[in-house]
Amino acid sequence: MKIDYRPLLFLIASIILAVMLLIGMASCSSAYHLRKFYEKGGKIEVKKTEITIHDTLRINGKDSIIEKTIQVDCPEPKAPLTRYEIRYKYKTLRDTLELIRYKTKVEYKYRVREAKNDIKTNPLRQIKSFILWGVLIVVGLFVFNWISKR
Repeated sequence: MKIDYRPLLFLIASIILAVMLLIGMASCSSAYHLRKFYEKGGKIEVKKTEITIHDTLRINGKDSIIEKTIQVDCPEPKAPLTRYEIRYKYKTLRDTLELIRYKTKVEYKYRVREAKNDIKTNPLRQIKSFILWGVLIVVGLFVFNWISKR
């Protein structure tokens, strides 16, 4: 006659599984998760919410509807930004700054080109610059002559 070990193995396996479940359920507490929530940067904001309570009372055979408005504190958790949200925020900021730099550079080049074209096409402006340089040279010669005579 052979001994059947299957019921014994089933009993041992179920005891081991039950012990593992008890250990797993006992180790996971809400205080642990709340502490981790605060460590990761989470915040709990308390907001007041108005709740209206409707009640029907029977007084002297007549139904009376009573409404009460109560303010209740409702804590709402505010989760910290995920790493993907932080990356997206910094990427958009960086892209915006690069776009501003590019636009400024293009605008500067455009204005320099316009100024050069304006000087080339507008002879009056060239004459004004020649007159200005001529006046500066003449004033410089008078000052040099006056200093050398002393």
